[in-house]
Amino acid sequence: MKRMWRHLLFLTAALVLCMAAGNSAEGKVKVKKVTVKSNYGKIVHVAVGKKVKLTTTVKVTPNKAKNKKVTYKSSKKKVATVTAGGYVKGKKTGSCKITVTSKKNKKKKAKISVKVVKQVKSVELDTEEATVYVGATKNLKVTVLPASGSVKKVKWSTSNANVAKVSSAGKITGVAAGTATIKATSIEGSKKSASCTVKVLAANTINIESVQVLGPNAVRVTLDKARALMASQIVVEGKQYELGTYNRRYTIIQLRNYDNKTYDLTLDDNYSIAPDSFVRVSIVTLPGNGTKSLESQAVFVKTSTPPAEKWIGVVGEEMEAVVDLSEYCYGNVSYTVAGSIGGVNYKPRENTLVFTGQYTTVTVETVLTVTAEDELGNTVEKKIHVHVGNSTTVVSYAEDMTVLVGRSLDRASFAHAAGGSGKYTYAALHMPSGLTMNEDGTISGTPAGIGEYEVSVTVTDKQNTARTATAKAVIKVAEQKRVTGKVVDDSGKAVTGASVTCVHVDDGSTFQTTTDDTGAYSVYVAEGSYDITAEFANASDKVYNIAVSSGGRQIDFVLRHYQITPASPAAKTSRVPLLTG
Repeated sequence: MKRMWRHLLFLTAALVLCMAAGNSAEGKVKVKKVTVKSNYGKIVHVAVGKKVKLTTTVKVTPNKAKNKKVTYKSSKKKVATVTAGGYVKGKKTGSCKITVTSKKNKKKKAKISVKVVKQVKSVELDTEEATVYVGATKNLKVTVLPASGSVKKVKWSTSNANVAKVSSAGKITGVAAGTATIKATSIEGSKKSASCTVKVLAANTINIESVQVLGPNAVRVTLDKARALMASQIVVEGKQYELGTYNRRYTIIQLRNYDNKTYDLTLDDNYSIAPDSFVRVSIVTLPGNGTKSLESQAVFVKTSTPPAEKWIGVVGEEMEAVVDLSEYCYGNVSYTVAGSIGGVNYKPRENTLVFTGQYTTVTVETVLTVTAEDELGNTVEKKIHVHVGNSTTVVSYAEDMTVLVGRSLDRASFAHAAGGSGKYTYAALHMPSGLTMNEDGTISGTPAGIGEYEVSVTVTDKQNTARTATAKAVIKVAEQKRVTGKVVDDSGKAVTGASVTCVHVDDGSTFQTTTDDTGAYSVYVAEGSYDITAEFANASDKVYNIAVSSGGRQIDFVLRHYQITPASPAAKTSRVPLLTG
């Protein structure tokens, strides 16, 4: 019996020692710090009706999961609630705080601010596709809507950090050649996002930057870096419809190289590029992983402003004039006219507007505004200034024009009159230095001062000096730039007497000359961009939208399907360096 009691006493003592040891072990748990972070920065942003997860860290020894347990509490449950798992849910817009407390040591806690905002409806990037070179950077701009009440911060991510990485501010850095998707995601729980496909180019990449159809047999290709090319390296294909296939291949018969970056391709005229059709240019030999093929639609539309017209006549005179704005429009054109002229009517014909009739009313100057609207809803306007005189009323107008400093003029058309006796004297004020007005309203001389001059012209009826009219026009005296080159046939022989015409793309100023017996030409023009045509008999060659700046320009032409004969006329150089539209 005594042994049994001794055994029980021993077991009890052992149990007490074990419990004491256990309590001693528990007493060694030490919570050092509790921290909590939001989904973005130091503040929790959560949308009404959405939830976000808190990231809580407990630094404790021993470093065991059971020692890291915490509790969460919201200071304003009507603004935001929090679950035992750390999910904060927005209830209504406003602010509150979430307190995180260690279960092992309630004195160890952390707080974080919560801002409940409007739910994000959309996230948009400024581009859906971007290109960046290895080692280069590009900034993406993000727009978060609604504009007010929502948090504008987003989380950036990349689908392949080995190709492109992105910073917290949306700055992309190219890492290696390839493609990656950059994504911007809202942070308040709505999970709205937008993405951009980024193509990272190798450092040696050269791209086709643009393809432009200049005319029925002319295509311009521009590279983003200089690269010497031959025609055999370039493939030009065509198709009629957007959904069609490229089943036509054009033959390049001439390649013009401008600084190894811009190339004008002249195509064989067996096939002409139809309006609104499509052209694809491919250069597979370009280095790197860039754009080696690019498509363009053949839209032959002028982008400049149509120049104004001036009509002049007398009462009783029959008139007919055609206004054609189709070159400035896409597809079919409809016309409207503001203003009217007595006795003159108009009607559409094809894509033009035809004016006909007999002047019945004197008008010193009436302005018609012709508006053309194309299939895409684009509109373009042209002003027409109409002057109608009669036997007792003189009317006049003068032409705006561009002349070249130091280049002589011989009776260039300038002032015009109608009405009265039909015989007039002309006097001009503020004429550029070196120019004089002739008795017939033309001007002659050699302009000396560069600038723009508003010239005032007074026209007086010779038989009745009481009958006068005034007109104003601007004469622009421009610095002369030289365009030179040679014109040959397709066997390389010089073409003598070929006409070379330079037409200013914007204002229509025209400068013309002819080739000498070596096929060479030299013509002076004002600074600007020009369409330049060389032609003789039925053969011609043309370049489009060629910039002529301080250094001038050299353009050579080939007149194909034309053979030189001994009877070719001798070359003569035009003395008239301009006529404006």
